[in-house]
Amino acid sequence: MNKINNFFKDWTMFEKIWLFISSIIMITLSFIWGDNLIALISGLTGMISVVLCAKGKISNYLFGAINAITYAYLCFFQKLYGELMYNTIYMLPMILFGVFSWKRNMTKENSEVKARNLSLKGWLILIISIFIITIIYRQVLTYWGGNMTWLDAASTIFSAIATVLMVARFSEQWIMWIIVNGLSISMWGIILLKGDMSAISTVVMWTAYLFNSVYGYINWRKLSKIQ
Repeated sequence: MNKINNFFKDWTMFEKIWLFISSIIMITLSFIWGDNLIALISGLTGMISVVLCAKGKISNYLFGAINAITYAYLCFFQKLYGELMYNTIYMLPMILFGVFSWKRNMTKENSEVKARNLSLKGWLILIISIFIITIIYRQVLTYWGGNMTWLDAASTIFSAIATVLMVARFSEQWIMWIIVNGLSISMWGIILLKGDMSAISTVVMWTAYLFNSVYGYINWRKLSKIQ
């Protein structure tokens, strides 16, 4: 019990309620719609990970690793090859690098990561890179016979860029995540509308991510100013 109390000691009431309500909604809908266990685990661990990341807590990477593995499993059966490769080939190694990077840049007072912001030059490089790489990657996914290649390519590239910004401790990662969340909700929403009820937990997960990303951006801007 003491470990649980220590874990939540610097959480606001809003953060505790948000995590609790989101988890209950996801679990309830999962049982109502007959979702599979892997999708539920993916949704819950992913949601906990992004909440912890929004707070600047390094423990987010543990839940992020579980989410990456389970989400990749779901993407494989939907032929979302971009998301599959992102979570296996790219995300898992970046999680290890992220732990190392964050560990070297944590505040002593409350064990939160030291946040920073992009410059104008950084924004220009970011926008140009996303535009070029997304077009190229979409061609690759189309060649492989992937499904929804524009959405898949865009969500994957934005996710990859957001992950780099996260590891490098930039608050602008959350703007990238907001875009990723919107694209992913659209992608899995289409799958759900086609009658695949196993997508319900994933849709709820990405919707929760969207709200959390807005909060994450606000919180990280505050962290960067305070620090």
